[in-house]
Amino acid sequence: MRQTRGVVVQPQRETRTMKRKWIVGAALLLGSGVVAGESVRDVIQEGDAWLVAQRASQERVNGYASQTAETDAEYQRLLRQIEGLEAYNRQLRTQIAAQDREIAKTDASIAKATEVDRQLLPLLINMVDTYEELVAVSPPYLPDERAERIEFLRETVDRADVAAAEKFRQVLDAYMTELSYGNTIEAYTDTIEAEGGEREVNVLRLGRIGLFYQTADRVHTGRWNAEAGRWEALGADFRNGIYQAIRIANKLTAPSLLTVPLPPPQPGEMASRDRHNAPLVALGAGAP
Repeated sequence: MRQTRGVVVQPQRETRTMKRKWIVGAALLLGSGVVAGESVRDVIQEGDAWLVAQRASQERVNGYASQTAETDAEYQRLLRQIEGLEAYNRQLRTQIAAQDREIAKTDASIAKATEVDRQLLPLLINMVDTYEELVAVSPPYLPDERAERIEFLRETVDRADVAAAEKFRQVLDAYMTELSYGNTIEAYTDTIEAEGGEREVNVLRLGRIGLFYQTADRVHTGRWNAEAGRWEALGADFRNGIYQAIRIANKLTAPSLLTVPLPPPQPGEMASRDRHNAPLVALGAGAP
């Protein structure tokens, strides 16, 4: 006798033994003369039917055993699947906790950035105002370009789709551009109000300290008077110096020492110097 997970499976030899017992019993009945011929056949038929029923019962038992084994295998498979899902869920919970921490950090960073934006905006507006005042009090060189730059800065600061860092960069770029004017010379053509009317002239910018003009025929030469806030004519003595300086700015001639009139000194800076003094200025490599 063998046992499969609680189900007893009868060996086939037990069935054969029982069959032999039925045959022996039938023979004994025949030998004793108790049972007639027809009764013997009935007994044999009943024995055969019982054996068939036993065989069918055994097959059902074997089927149940097979089903039990399959069910157990499926149960074990489901247990392994559940264990895998539990491990996956634990990993997901760990990842979700890490994401929640990152979200909290991001929220804190956004709050801090929002606070910085609120503090930076007034600073940027003040910087643009200061830049506009700087342009207003400096010599009127490149007036259209500088006015467009101021307008661009105000539009940029007011735009909601531009990051605060980009706004700050644009304002700093404007200041750096203005600062670079102090280290370069430049000549360009412009129309100005000078000597009683509008004139088309060549304008010479000497860093941020001198702004001069000269007509193409070199008849009219002058400079910007910051104190008076207007253009004023210069004498013929400076005509050739301004002309040569314009050629140097346009890279048409080699750098050289030239005599040009500079603006009057600021308070505390060589106060005794006469405002019409004309020092020597070295012009070369694009810088005064």
